[in-house]
Amino acid sequence: MTMMQRSRILVVDDDRALMEALVTALESMGYEAVGEHDAILGLERVRSWQPDAAIFDYKMPEMDGVELTAKALSILPELPVILLTGFGTIQGAVQAMRGGVYDYVAKPFDLTEVEMTLQKALDHAAQRRRYQNLAETTGHVGEFEGIVGESPAIRAVRDAISAVADTDSTVLVIGESGSGKELVARAIHTAGSRRDKPIITVDCAAIPDSLMESELFGHAKGAYTGAHKDRAGHFETADDGTVFLDEIGEIPLVLQKKLLRVLEEKSFTRVGESRRRTTGARIVAATNRDLLAEVEAGRFREDLYYRLKVVEIRTPPLRDRAEDISLLVQYFLARLNRRLNRKTVSVTPVALDLLRQYRWPGNVRELANLLEQVMNFHNAVVLDLPHFPAYLYANTVATLPSLTYPEFKEQVLEETGRQYFAALMSHFRGNVTQVAAFAGIDRRHIHRLLHSWGFDISSYRRS
Repeated sequence: MTMMQRSRILVVDDDRALMEALVTALESMGYEAVGEHDAILGLERVRSWQPDAAIFDYKMPEMDGVELTAKALSILPELPVILLTGFGTIQGAVQAMRGGVYDYVAKPFDLTEVEMTLQKALDHAAQRRRYQNLAETTGHVGEFEGIVGESPAIRAVRDAISAVADTDSTVLVIGESGSGKELVARAIHTAGSRRDKPIITVDCAAIPDSLMESELFGHAKGAYTGAHKDRAGHFETADDGTVFLDEIGEIPLVLQKKLLRVLEEKSFTRVGESRRRTTGARIVAATNRDLLAEVEAGRFREDLYYRLKVVEIRTPPLRDRAEDISLLVQYFLARLNRRLNRKTVSVTPVALDLLRQYRWPGNVRELANLLEQVMNFHNAVVLDLPHFPAYLYANTVATLPSLTYPEFKEQVLEETGRQYFAALMSHFRGNVTQVAAFAGIDRRHIHRLLHSWGFDISSYRRS
């Protein structure tokens, strides 16, 4: 049997016939399912049976599905709960998703929809468990801190770090801004035998050319105006640790030869001094530039380039590993909860889909900053579509689902319609017919919505 087939599902519904029919259907799908027709008994079953997921009816006499969910989550905080709700209570079910409910299915429901929603809930819970296991087995609070994910690309990064951590080889980390290059450098240092030595980070783009030589190699007293005493540079300070040269492409040509000597001979001279000094520091460099193109343009030494890239590690952009976003969100939520004194446990499925579809030009750093911004303004248990800024919609509208999806339609129309339709109007340049076709809503109703929100349709046609 597969892991999915062994998943245990609890069904609680005061309609005994519906409950028994759903249990039978779930068992035919390969799940291990049990049912209760009483909410109190259902809560006891949560405590004694420890299900992997639960399906609760929204309206029950002893307590409603929202209250039952809250009590169930106090016993099993990671339990994904799906509500069964009638048409008249859909809005309440949507609101309940902020209180810990994973998703809802409207009655009368199709078993295929139940199965799809349930599998998404189980996958989401499994991802959260995998993140927790990953943190324990790979030591995120240690050598792999912040390098979160299970995509092939991020696994390759972790494998490369493990392979080179205990060597002296120079490493060149290549990737876009915000993709985690410094995290890789720190992981290389922490995972190897130099972990008890210092790691010195040098932002080559932030140091003026006139001061860079002194910063790297130090200077003797009187070497230049203002040099009132001897000063050790970063290669001395690092001792036998690691020097991380971030944005290595910014180092001026005149200093590149001196850096090459450090790499080849492990020696250097301070500014204004003739005595050669030695260093045992390992060099890890990083860049978001195409250094080979810089070599061809004459802005970077070819010999230094090849000496730096003894080992090359590429950090993938976040848009190329969208499958890691769920784990990254959980990782950042945990960190931000501690920093901001929040109790945010998750992001709703539809909001998570929005995050997966966004292109993330700022990569993981942008995701972390966005979540911090959202959590500063919204002290919510579950982050939902209305909590996220409008620019996410504008940049993902081409891949957002049509509003013909019932659960998406409810949330967007009730809570985020203005942002969503502003993005659609911008995308389709004010063509209301195309907007209506995409959204699956009557054109006249679109006009009424736009009018009620005070939209100037002509302004979108001019943009």
